Amino acid sequence: MSVKFWLARASKVFAMVAILLFIVELLKGHLLQDAITFALLWSVMSTAVYVAASIYQLRKGKACPLCVEQPEAQDKQH
Repeated sequence: MSVKFWLARASKVFAMVAILLFIVELLKGHLLQDAITFALLWSVMSTAVYVAASIYQLRKGKACPLCVEQPEAQDKQH
């Protein structure tokens, strides 16, 4: 896997989690600045855990059924 692949995947995960957490925090009635801070902080942590777990599983040779875009996973399934 290239660095470009992991950066693209991390960017997607970060953006989706940040938007979701930001909306949830606003719906809970928190201030705008607090919602942004919370969303960004937890998005960074969530993205780091997701990428680390994905890399760990990839190195162990376990294919992820949800990760269709991983070339190694596709090769092992066929």
